[in-house]
Amino acid sequence: MLGLAGAALATEVGLRIAGMGYGSSPMESDPYLHHVHPKNYRFVEHHPSGELGGFEIEYNAEGRAFRGRGATPVVPPGTTLPCRIALMGDSFTEAGQVPFEDSFAGLLESAARDSCEVRNYGTRSYSPSIYLVQWTRDVQLWKPDAVFLLLFGNDVREDVTYLQNATRDERGFPTAVHGPGGGWLFAQLRKLYTARVARAMYMQAEWAWHHRGQKQWTVGGVVEENPDFTGETPALVRELDRRVAAAGSRLVVMSVPSRYRLMGDGSIPVDHDFHQTVKEFTAAGGIAFLDLRVPFERAARAGVPLFWQRDIHFNEAGNRVVAAAIARSYPPFFTKGAEIDGPIVTAAFPAGSTP
Repeated sequence: MLGLAGAALATEVGLRIAGMGYGSSPMESDPYLHHVHPKNYRFVEHHPSGELGGFEIEYNAEGRAFRGRGATPVVPPGTTLPCRIALMGDSFTEAGQVPFEDSFAGLLESAARDSCEVRNYGTRSYSPSIYLVQWTRDVQLWKPDAVFLLLFGNDVREDVTYLQNATRDERGFPTAVHGPGGGWLFAQLRKLYTARVARAMYMQAEWAWHHRGQKQWTVGGVVEENPDFTGETPALVRELDRRVAAAGSRLVVMSVPSRYRLMGDGSIPVDHDFHQTVKEFTAAGGIAFLDLRVPFERAARAGVPLFWQRDIHFNEAGNRVVAAAIARSYPPFFTKGAEIDGPIVTAAFPAGSTP
């Protein structure tokens, strides 16, 4: 028993020194939104590969990612701007892989500083089942003029998981997605680096087992999911669009372009990807869609990577292209959108082109 305890302690210490664990992805269980950021919390981002990280991330009193208390506010405190913009999505929208000022939320906040207040509601591992609850409980109360929602290929799988433990209304839509229970003891266990790494290894093994024998879109050892837009996910997005419109706002859907299409070795033909699937779905349903694939392909042809090599998310260049696409498509909201510039933006939006 002493030997096992000593080995467990040594593993925990080693993982903490390596920065692999709770400190790089802090979350707390929530009875309605499954999991949320800790409030008034700051930490230094780490990635096991060393490719990214080393900067501080901070969540405010509401648990939203923001510029940080030590930074100069883009909009002076007490200033009231004529419109409000909400950004919703998962880890791509939260964008914890880059400093906040380099994320597309931070860039848009600067570009809208004279016209709109921008809030980033992005939270890691969220999906449409949680977005619907998040809109109803949190975002709607802020009364945004526009909502930009970014979807990703793992949303379909995560909706299946989340909806298994959800409370639904009379129409079958979730009103609460219950987070893991277990009380204080389990909350402390989730903070152990050893437990988090073991959980990650289990989830990777489970995913590999369910997809055994299938060819996978892999770049830098990271697999990109490319599901059909099936199950309850399409109905959840349609209902979110309906609720946003009923509140007097507008929803604009986006989808993460295929990383494999842009950076893969081409060994697996790509005839159709999740981005195209979402684009066709929104067109059929009359939902506003902002196409990110076109500017991403233009930028990629310039030879600049838009995603990390060993992490599936946007790097600084990818975040800049997303911000430029939104600002150029909706200039009344982002009156300083021309400030989102640089060689990568010029490549993505050559003279005379549209987002």
